[in-house]
Amino acid sequence: MRMLFIRPGIIFHTETKPSPVFALCKHLSSFSDNGENRERPKSFEGNRQVVNEICSVLESGPWGPSSENALSALNLNPQPELIIGVLRRLRDVNRAVEYFRWYERRTEQAHCPESYNSLLSVMARCGNFDALEQILGEMSVAGFGPSVNTCIEMVLSCVKANKLREGFDVVQMMRKFKFRPAFSAYTTLIGAFSAVNQSDMMLTLFQQMQELGYEPTVFLFTTLIRGFAKEGRVDSALSLLDEMKSSSLDADIVLYNVCIDCFGKVGKVDMAWKFFHEMEANGLKPDEVTYTSMIGVLCKANRLDEAVEMFEHLEKNRRVPCSYAYNTMIMGYGSAGKFEEAYSLLERQRAKGSIPSVIAYNCILTSLRRMGKVDEALRVFEEMRKDAAPNL
Repeated sequence: MRMLFIRPGIIFHTETKPSPVFALCKHLSSFSDNGENRERPKSFEGNRQVVNEICSVLESGPWGPSSENALSALNLNPQPELIIGVLRRLRDVNRAVEYFRWYERRTEQAHCPESYNSLLSVMARCGNFDALEQILGEMSVAGFGPSVNTCIEMVLSCVKANKLREGFDVVQMMRKFKFRPAFSAYTTLIGAFSAVNQSDMMLTLFQQMQELGYEPTVFLFTTLIRGFAKEGRVDSALSLLDEMKSSSLDADIVLYNVCIDCFGKVGKVDMAWKFFHEMEANGLKPDEVTYTSMIGVLCKANRLDEAVEMFEHLEKNRRVPCSYAYNTMIMGYGSAGKFEEAYSLLERQRAKGSIPSVIAYNCILTSLRRMGKVDEALRVFEEMRKDAAPNL
């Protein structure tokens, strides 16, 4: 005889021989090679009319004896498809838990994996994970865990609600019960923490992925390196880059562009040059983003001659002018006080049919104002109104 703890104070006893409901649940669930049960594409709508009747009762008022009596009056046969169909409709996690427990008491049957996953999905939709620890504990005792899709859904709901710490806690709660959080759940959280410059949280999640045996991708390393480089933590970023290379992963042009841009912006210009030459040595051809990033880095470091040389090299090998490169170079001239050169380049850009950005125009207007050329500034302003809307 096997004991299954469903909730505190309630223990269900099942014979060694599987019950029909258990056999059905086993048939409905599937398990991946690494122990994660994945949801089948089969729909569990059940009888729509019955599901509608149950939802009508649940949504009619506060949960209580009247709700239980109304549900009992429906005289329904216990079917896993039924509770799954109801849970997929509910938008109130507390009501979902009450119905979940009522169904247990009514049927005296243990819930199947899909029922538990459906309840977790309600939590994700509502953004309420107060009962998560208890539900995961029951699933652990029952011998199954959240599906890959459900895990991702829970984390994604936290990310969309900007509750990143809660998303992190969801992953840690799964780990507490020895469940394996989904690869995409980790990468989604890492990307979200990268966007808000929380590199330590990123690194913690990354290390957990490695502990679980997940193999990181170049894209994941790029996200991590960008995060640390943006914060000026150059040593950590370089350490991750070395780790990536030691994993026999080849850097792609996106990673090189990120390194050039991020390291350059924190003043590591020589390192940006190193990445530029390294990518060429590895057979990767610099693109518009590469050149524009280097131009911006060199302008910011007051190495204008090198920036001009790179801009001219880019322009020489292009049939269609790169608007972003022009705008970056114009702003570089403006920041260096070379207003005539900036204005000349703007005219050159317009002559080639490329529309300067509002920022580039603002740079020119600022330079003309400083030079006292009010009439010229007004003329340029009118040109700007034709090319792009002024930012008021």
